[in-house]
Amino acid sequence: MLDVPIVASFRELLYCFLGCFTAPSFDTFYTLMSGWVLNLGRHTVTGTVRAAGAVGWKHISSFHRFFSQARWARDELGLVLVRLVVRHLAPDGPLVVAVDDTLGRHTGKRIGGASMHRDPLLSTATKPWWHWGHLWVVLGITIQAFDKTWCLPVLVRLYRSKKRCRTEGRTYRTCQQLAVELLALLAQALPQRQIVMVGDADYINRTLIRERPSNVTILGRTRPDAAIYRPAPKRRPGQIGRPRKRGDRLPSPQQQAADPKAPWRRVEVTVYGKTVTVRVLVMDALWYFVGKSEMMRLVLVRGFPGHARDDVFVCTEETTSPAHIIETFALRWSLEVTFHDAKGKFGFEEPQNRNDRAVERTAPMALWCYSLTVLWYLTTGQNLSASRTASVLPWYTKAAPTFADMLATLRRASWAERLFDPQAKDRTFRKRVQPLMDYLDACA
Repeated sequence: MLDVPIVASFRELLYCFLGCFTAPSFDTFYTLMSGWVLNLGRHTVTGTVRAAGAVGWKHISSFHRFFSQARWARDELGLVLVRLVVRHLAPDGPLVVAVDDTLGRHTGKRIGGASMHRDPLLSTATKPWWHWGHLWVVLGITIQAFDKTWCLPVLVRLYRSKKRCRTEGRTYRTCQQLAVELLALLAQALPQRQIVMVGDADYINRTLIRERPSNVTILGRTRPDAAIYRPAPKRRPGQIGRPRKRGDRLPSPQQQAADPKAPWRRVEVTVYGKTVTVRVLVMDALWYFVGKSEMMRLVLVRGFPGHARDDVFVCTEETTSPAHIIETFALRWSLEVTFHDAKGKFGFEEPQNRNDRAVERTAPMALWCYSLTVLWYLTTGQNLSASRTASVLPWYTKAAPTFADMLATLRRASWAERLFDPQAKDRTFRKRVQPLMDYLDACA
C-alpha cells in the first residue's frame, strides 16, 4: 500500500471499509479518501491523486476505473458509515435524520445523469433560475456536539429527470421515491432503532408518509391549507353501508389561525442556538389525502425565528409535544450547512467524470469525507495538540470549532505526524518531506 501522509487515527477509520472492496480497490479507496482530505486545490481525480502523493504509484487511469468499473457498492459503503456514526456519536435514543436534495452544477451536455434543474440559490419567488447539473438526494444523521447540530451525510441517490429517464430507458423515480429507498435502507440496517426523519415541505407528502418503514416517524413542514378531518365516527347499532374512513372536515390550519377565538398558547423553544417564545395552535386530525386514516399532529407556529409568515409543521406521532416538533424541525438546517461546507471545502461540484457509474460514485466521496472528518475530530482529533495550535485572530473569537477548524486539525495532525515522527531517522527526512513539497507545488 502507498505511504500516504494521513494521520494514523484517520487511517483506522478508513480500514473499517475494508470489507467493501477487493484488496487492490481498497488501496485505491484509501489513497483517494486521504488525498480528498489533504487536497487544497480542485477536487478532481487527478488533483486528489497529486494531493495524496500517489503520482507514479500506478497509472492514473486505474484511479478513474475505480469509479467507473471497480466492483464496489455505494450503499454498502454508506451503511458502514451509518454504523460508525451510530456507534460512536449516537448510541442510544431516537435517531434523527434529515433528508433533502442539493444541486451540483456542471457544464457539458455529455456528462452522465445531468439535466436542467431549478437552482435554489438564484431563484426567487417570482423568477426561477435553472442550471445544468446533477440533483442529489441525501440522507444525513444529525448529532449534537459543542452546542451545535451537525448533519453527517451517509446515503445518497442521484435524481434523473423524466426526459433523461425516457431517453435512457430507465424507470423514472421522483426525489421522494428516492428518499423512501434511503429510509428503507437505514431502517433495515437499524431495525431496533426508532428513526425520526425531518424534511422540508417537498419531502412531507403521501409518498414518504404512506411508504415509510414501521420504525420511522415523519416530521416536517406542511402546507397551511391542508385538508384535515376528524376521525371516522363509530358505527351505530344497525347502521348499514360501508364504514366511514374519515369524519367531518375541519377548517384548514390557516383558517383556524384566522379565528379570533382560536386556542393559541405560548411555548418556549430552543432553535438555531437561541431560546425564544412562540405562539402555537395544535390540531390532532386526519390528513386524509396524505396519510389516509392515520392520526397526525399539526402545529401552526407564529413568531418562528426568521419567518415572517406562520409555519405549519406535521408529525406522524400524534403524542409528540409542540415544542419537540418545533425544535426537531430546526435540526434540518444543519444539512444545508453540510452542503455548503462539502461544496466549499471538499469540492462536491468539481469532479469531471462523464461516465454514468463514475458520476454516481465520485460526488458522494465529498459527503463521506465530510462525515469522516467530523467523526474523526469528535472521537480523536479534539484531544490532539493539533487542535489547539490553530491561528486565533484578535477580532474573531469562536465559542466552538467550525468544520473548517476540524479539517485544518486533521491536515495539521497528518503533516505533524509525518514530519516530526520521533522514531524517524535524519536520512529519511527528505523522503518524508517530499510529499509535502509536491503537495504545495500542486496547490500553487
